[in-house]
Amino acid sequence: MKNGITSLNGTFVELGSSELGESISNILKQQHNLYDAEIRKSNKIHNEHLTFINQWVHQMKTPLSVIQLQLKEYEGEEVALSIGEEVNKLNKGLNMAMYYARIDSFKKDFLVEKVDLKSLVLDIVNEEKRIFIKNKIIPRLEVDKDIRVYSDKKWLKFILDQLIINGIKYSKDKGKELIIKSYEYEKEIKLSVIDSGIGIPSKDIKKVFDPFFTGENGRRFGESTGMGLYIVKEVCKNLGHEVEIKSNINEGTKVTIIFACFP
Repeated sequence: MKNGITSLNGTFVELGSSELGESISNILKQQHNLYDAEIRKSNKIHNEHLTFINQWVHQMKTPLSVIQLQLKEYEGEEVALSIGEEVNKLNKGLNMAMYYARIDSFKKDFLVEKVDLKSLVLDIVNEEKRIFIKNKIIPRLEVDKDIRVYSDKKWLKFILDQLIINGIKYSKDKGKELIIKSYEYEKEIKLSVIDSGIGIPSKDIKKVFDPFFTGENGRRFGESTGMGLYIVKEVCKNLGHEVEIKSNINEGTKVTIIFACFP
């Protein structure tokens, strides 16, 4: 459109060319200033909330670390193992809260580097070995040792850990193994986490990346915040990765992270 107004200042100038226009312009300026003040107030409250969440998470992690150290004195005992599992759940819940709080300030909190994919996956599998053993799931790694991707290692670890834990949880008493597989396709590198668990109902599959969506499986298994896959999707978007999911009832679920392949 020719001579279109491209800013509020332009609006004020256009309207200020007559007495009526000047009056309307003053009203608009007042409304704009009120709106601007409300936006600043909302941003201040939002930033204070995020600061509180981050500080609270770190404060909660300190006593959990102390509990974990004390549990080592009773390593192998059934009670210690049970408490250790609950502490691990608390840690993961706190991590999710922290990562969710940091999404808005993502640009200040990530570093893209070349990541050894197999090494990262091995680290996660080793960290979660107790959960694999408890649920009688065998991890099967099919990740080429030479594959490297450009990503933020910390955020990517969160993504993969979330997908692996989901795969284990929804394979309980159903699947025998969890496959973590990488492959190159044209100009992309793909990493899939494949379980042979209960699968996702077709009516839920399009909503699994929505915030707070738990779906039929979340209600059946409990302990689902409905935020895990939402954060995965948002982090992938910010890192320039893609994520896709395929699933069939009683056959399992395959979640794939797609990385751009650089020379």
